[in-house]
Amino acid sequence: MWKKECEKLPIEYIRNEEENSKTKFISYKGDTIRFDIAIISSPSLHPNHIVVDMNSNKYTSLSLSNIDKNNYIEHALQYNEIEAEDFRHFIRSHLS
Repeated sequence: MWKKECEKLPIEYIRNEEENSKTKFISYKGDTIRFDIAIISSPSLHPNHIVVDMNSNKYTSLSLSNIDKNNYIEHALQYNEIEAEDFRHFIRSHLS
């Protein structure tokens, strides 16, 4: 009964748009671990990018303005301080 009632409810979209995006897949060896990441960029995200760590399935919205915020990378991607510094050093050139 409940399932039948739910099927009748209209869906009210807040946003439903399609947009082309660019995804860059990058693998590299840092000082301590291997990084396998995807960087997704699109006009609606600019200047931010969605960065996905494909090894841990963690992701975050990242830009040059928030990359150096205290413990942002460590918290969002669950990296220790050394891993986060490796990541910051590498990712900067890919966020422009």
